[in-house]
Amino acid sequence: MKTTSLLLFLLFAGSLLSRGQRVGPCSPSPGRSPEDIKEFRGVVVDQNLAVIPKVKVRVQVPDGKDFRDIGATETDPNGRFDFEARPSGNYRLAFAGPAGFCSAAIPVRYSKRGLKGMRLILPVAASDTCPDDCDSRLKIEEMTGHEGHE
Repeated sequence: MKTTSLLLFLLFAGSLLSRGQRVGPCSPSPGRSPEDIKEFRGVVVDQNLAVIPKVKVRVQVPDGKDFRDIGATETDPNGRFDFEARPSGNYRLAFAGPAGFCSAAIPVRYSKRGLKGMRLILPVAASDTCPDDCDSRLKIEEMTGHEGHE
């Protein structure tokens, strides 16, 4: 009986591990290089390129070792967000999606070069998702203008 119980437990534990279940603590995030942008606008989509409405988006500036909000909005029904022009410099865009999606904090360098608008592909988060898992699956591209119609 003990051998059967142990075998069933090992099979169950093995099936969890084979599905990518995280075991142990999260590793520290190495950080992300700033994205060059020339407009504070974009669209948030999922991994199937479907738009995600009601994502909270904040523009932040460095404040010592932390960041301070200087603007906030929410994506519209078409997943779009837009902020007014800012002085050239370094900022961070922080995204907090609806339940089930990863959150993201993206350093950006605002200047006359770079993306005209960003398409942020926000990955789905599991209950055991570490920030690094989200960062490694997060994609930033230039907006195509066809988001939501692809």
